[in-house]
Amino acid sequence: MKTKNFFAELKRRKVYRVAVAYAIVSWLLIQIATQVFPFFEIPMWVVRLVVVLLALGFPVALLLAWAFDLTPGGIKRTDDLDESLQQNVPGSSKSNRRTHIAPPPEKSIAVLPFENFSDDVQNAYFADGIQDDVLSSLAKVADLKVTSRTSVRQYKTGTRNLREIGEALGVAYILEGSVRRESNRVRINAQLIDARTDQHVWNDTYDREITDLFELQSELARRITFALRANLSPREKASLQIHPTADMAAYEFFLRARDLFRWSGSGDPRENGERALGLLDDAIKRDPRFAVAHCLVSRVHGELYWFGYDRSRARLTQAKLAADGALRLQPDLGDARLALAYYYYYGYRDYELARTELAIAHLATPNDAEVWDAAGAIDRRQGRWDDAVPNFEKARELDPRNSAVLWNLAETYACVGRFADAERAFADGLTVHPEAHLFSLAQAAIEIKTNGNTGPLRAALRRIPGDFDPGGAVTTVALRLSLIDGDYAEGARVLRASRYEKFNDSGVGGPAAVFDGCTLPKSWFEGLIARGQGQLDAAERAFRAAQRVVETDLVQWRDDAKTIAMLGVLQAMRGQKEEAVRAGRRAVELLPISKDAYDGPLMATKLAVIYAQVGELDLAHELLADLVKSPNGPTSGSLRVEPEWEPLRGDPRFEKLINAAGANG
Repeated sequence: MKTKNFFAELKRRKVYRVAVAYAIVSWLLIQIATQVFPFFEIPMWVVRLVVVLLALGFPVALLLAWAFDLTPGGIKRTDDLDESLQQNVPGSSKSNRRTHIAPPPEKSIAVLPFENFSDDVQNAYFADGIQDDVLSSLAKVADLKVTSRTSVRQYKTGTRNLREIGEALGVAYILEGSVRRESNRVRINAQLIDARTDQHVWNDTYDREITDLFELQSELARRITFALRANLSPREKASLQIHPTADMAAYEFFLRARDLFRWSGSGDPRENGERALGLLDDAIKRDPRFAVAHCLVSRVHGELYWFGYDRSRARLTQAKLAADGALRLQPDLGDARLALAYYYYYGYRDYELARTELAIAHLATPNDAEVWDAAGAIDRRQGRWDDAVPNFEKARELDPRNSAVLWNLAETYACVGRFADAERAFADGLTVHPEAHLFSLAQAAIEIKTNGNTGPLRAALRRIPGDFDPGGAVTTVALRLSLIDGDYAEGARVLRASRYEKFNDSGVGGPAAVFDGCTLPKSWFEGLIARGQGQLDAAERAFRAAQRVVETDLVQWRDDAKTIAMLGVLQAMRGQKEEAVRAGRRAVELLPISKDAYDGPLMATKLAVIYAQVGELDLAHELLADLVKSPNGPTSGSLRVEPEWEPLRGDPRFEKLINAAGANG
């Protein structure tokens, strides 16, 4: 064993801790022996014996600390605990397993979905509600690591191997159970299991009236914290008694809405958001004091605003009113602080105020992966890339199967040039949710960023089911690929086959073309295809129609940088040089890199596109020379193949930029 690994192993096995504790206790005993024994005329040889025994006992204590560990299940050999973690790993054998797998934190738990044993299948959401409330209560305890709900929901069906689940989720303990509801009574069986050994810590059955259900859920949470020896602050003890609502029907509406809200790489976000708001309205009508439902209302309105589906001030106002309403009902609610953080983030890009709200949310719910995810998102907006990555990684640790977390982490890896890590994170997202086909597109698009190779993305598109095209996002990628490859006939076929008039931009397409957070009019793509085919009159008509759509949007969103940048690119395509440059510079002025290190480089790239398209080649080169050094800026691969840079090709300065971008990546 290497010296460094040896000392790390001493720390892991708590040998240092035992040594310090033994030394302190020994010192106290020696002081007692030397000071008190003479008072009782105890011979000095007894004092010497105490000192010798304590000295001899020191190495024995260290050996015991190395060999054994104290767990809630009793004293166990450390090697046995390690072996329990190394067994049952899918696809592994003793010959190829790693010699050591880091054990999960001792105070860590996953609450699996409770099985519904009721005769009425409609009670499935009732069972989900019980699991969710217990999990939410535990997530408020800072001394515990609690796996988030999105990562445990996959275990709702199928055979459960608790050791494998514990290893996959990185937890030491698992709570599972079943629910049977009959009329106004409910029977719950719950069992806490040490996932490392498959041993039951406790197993109990509870028969209760529905009216006593929330008190039972508090009792379960208290028993778990006691079994895991978690330290509870007075605030945390009080929080275990707080429940979201006493109306189970309202809670079911809320759970359905939350399922729609959670982004999973599939489904139309706008349609899901509007459906979620309808369900939340039903929940709040049943229980107007349902604070967590008000929080989710705020989050949904905020996302519909941020992602460009409705940039009206009315939408943003609804987000604020809902968050404020939740705080009035429950001033210490972490979800309300998180909703406010997103309001300031999405509505005003006020990252410092958002960060203040996140700090309060973290105190209330330290195990909430969404809080860590939001912190990472704000970090990268502020250019704190070295903080963004570990915050996203912490969110993944708490919720390893959360699609939004995996997407954000993978995107951030790509932004800072960690392309291999980005590919793995996108692959993880696809493994978690095989139906989330946007992950496969994003993973394949990495090859464009690095080498300008469109083959993997084309192959990924062929594997996607024909009926999967949420908001036209897949069509947008297919159109972009046709434009990059110069296959305009294919682009025209793809556009004719789509039912959409406006298309969501998923952000998979290269920095010169990405307008994520915006919806792109069909006429925009018609103009690009006609222009590529040399049909300049048709291109002009299409671009003019697209410009009318964008100008209509700007009536509502006068200072929206992305919409202004879109207007500038359209004007450049139409040969309106002065207007295009003015719009491009205005977009960069509204959203400079100093204000937003994530979107800022994309806005500056659009200005470089405008310069290139209107013949200001020196300005384009000058701007790109800075952008290739910036995270989330143009890459060597994208510069090679994106058609927007055609006016720059053949210029030695452009070739130098490509090489510089490759070196920075």
